[in-house]
This record gives sequence, C-alpha cells and structure tokens, in this order.
Amino acid sequence: MAYKGHCNCENIHITLPQQPPSSVLCHCDNCKRAGAAFSVNYFIPEAEMTIEDPSSTMKIFNDSKTASGNTIERHFCSTCGSAIYSRTPKAPGKVFLKATLFNDVSPSGSEVFASKRLEL
Repeated sequence: MAYKGHCNCENIHITLPQQPPSSVLCHCDNCKRAGAAFSVNYFIPEAEMTIEDPSSTMKIFNDSKTASGNTIERHFCSTCGSAIYSRTPKAPGKVFLKATLFNDVSPSGSEVFASKRLEL
C-alpha cells in the first residue's frame, strides 16, 4: 500500500511504495537549527520516492558547514519552509527523507550525532 506525505502547504507531495520499517534520528546542530530537537528521517534509495511539485516550490540549500565536512543538499519547500529530504555525497543514490512529512510516524531505529542529543 502506498505511503503518502506532504509539506505543510501541500505544494509538495511524496509517495513511497510502503512505509519504511525504521527511521534514523539525527541530532546534529544543523538539523536542530532547521526547527527541532532532532530530525526523524527515513534513509531510503532515492529511486523509491516519487515527488510531485507542480508549482516548483522545492529549493535546495547546499549546507557546507556540517560536522562531517561534507556539503549536504537540503531540499525544502520555499513556500512553507518544510524540510523534504537531505542528500549526502557519502551515500550516493540514497536520501534522508523527513519522516515527519507523513502522518503516521513512530521513531524507531538508529541515531546519528547522538553525542549532541539534547537532554531534558
């Protein structure tokens, strides 16, 4: 069954063949600056996702100030600001798709930059 999500303004729609079995939590400073204590992502082959963006609202920020030293492509909706996915040169053909674009998400799986996790 198809798994569908969208950005806040619904200009961008994402479809996956099914919900990925696990997610990756990212605690890096840059993901936190994007608006959350951490980012919940599906690490998937880029070819598995279908993106509909009829108004061409998706833009790319090339983030070169990363802890890894790699320039990360951060794709986002230029209308509502929703993060859509990130691409790193360390994982060709794969993306970190923002799991929170989908309504039924349960964070489970691995963590990256766990040493930067916010403690409550």
